[in-house]
Amino acid sequence: MNNFKYKTLFKAVLEQIDLPDNAVIADLGCKDATFLLAFQEAFPNKIKSAVGVDITDKWFTDVKYKKPINLKVMNCSKKLKFKDNTFDFVFTKDMFECVSDKDFLVSEIYRILKPGGIIISVNCDWDSVTYNGENKELISKAIHAYAVTKQPWMDDLDSWVGRRMYGFFNKSQLFKSSVSVSSVVETEYTEGTFGYDLSVDIAWLYKENTGALSKEEYGEFIESLKSAQENGQYIFSKHYYIYKGIKV
Repeated sequence: MNNFKYKTLFKAVLEQIDLPDNAVIADLGCKDATFLLAFQEAFPNKIKSAVGVDITDKWFTDVKYKKPINLKVMNCSKKLKFKDNTFDFVFTKDMFECVSDKDFLVSEIYRILKPGGIIISVNCDWDSVTYNGENKELISKAIHAYAVTKQPWMDDLDSWVGRRMYGFFNKSQLFKSSVSVSSVVETEYTEGTFGYDLSVDIAWLYKENTGALSKEEYGEFIESLKSAQENGQYIFSKHYYIYKGIKV
């Protein structure tokens, strides 16, 4: 998997699945198809068809993909444009938090999975995201503000979705459910890491004039992280909940 920061998480996901021959798979909320490409690399002779969908195609432009991968624009808050019993495996990452009617999406995933098919849904829980730095109050404010400020393309925003995924699926009684956790821990604030990339994403709060974080506060936030790195005190952690459901 070329995107090195996801290697540990992807390994944890792979431990949960065993694709059949001629598998048909889907990634709902695929963004730039990072995980679809990784599945293609991990199962080069098993995947017959791989479909990635997202609410916009803006992430598709630079994706270097080829058959059997196909990327489509689709709103996962609505009825999915797939036939019943289509997929052997459905994957989602950081998508459920953006959907308001989660029970409907659970039922749609059940509908499009084949009997015995597997759903893996990966989500973080924002209360477990941590940075170490000198300005404790500002760091906490920046993380919380980003976690609870809905972006325009989102139908909903649930910052507790990681801890809630098991319940969303298990209460439906449509799946045999289990859950595990994969933890990211970093001690370097460098480009391409989870912590660095998240700190860049947080700039959206002031750039879009959300009122949740000022430009000055964002600057102080970044300086606090850099200072922690320079003093040998930096740490970033993020915990991903990996829900696995088998269609019954």
